[in-house]
Amino acid sequence: MIRYFLARGDRTGSATVTEGLPYITCANPPPAVQIATLYMKTHCRACKREGFIAPAGPRRPGTAPNGKPWALGGDINICGCNPPPVFHAPVHGMRMTFTDEEIARMNASRAPAYTPQREPARKHYDLFFHAKHERTGEDLCHVRYKITLEDGRQFIGVTDEKGYTQKVSADTALIAKIEIPYHDNSTTHTSSEPEPCGC
Repeated sequence: MIRYFLARGDRTGSATVTEGLPYITCANPPPAVQIATLYMKTHCRACKREGFIAPAGPRRPGTAPNGKPWALGGDINICGCNPPPVFHAPVHGMRMTFTDEEIARMNASRAPAYTPQREPARKHYDLFFHAKHERTGEDLCHVRYKITLEDGRQFIGVTDEKGYTQKVSADTALIAKIEIPYHDNSTTHTSSEPEPCGC
């Protein structure tokens, strides 16, 4: 089995990797591309949401310089789609190879890193914001925002036509802050009780 590394610009049917490591590139074949890691940003044209790369399938130990495991073909895109899109990486030259015996040992020794269909078995949290003007109460539609979670993850996007942000998911309850720096008054909101996922 061969799993090729994902890179910025790689696509599934609907999702595109929008982030990569600028200092880790591969140019075999040209042009040079920025290699991606797990949890880097993506954008899905089907659900029109920003997402991230989540692990699926066997992988060897080791991380990139940013401390995250490498993203590989066969990993999935976490967005608003169900089932999630699967990335099939083009051949960039960088790859991991596995024998059938290695795959059998890996499957026997550990559970899959991400199992969407079994997610209800553990507590899961979803969080999104509804942005409103603090004086008029009007929905802030199509404005840029930045969500920062207490674990350091950040999500940058644009509110939809009703003023809602993208959905952010976590396995534990996290404090989150939203900033709208490009509006006339920066709006900040803190939440320590994200809504549990009902799906």
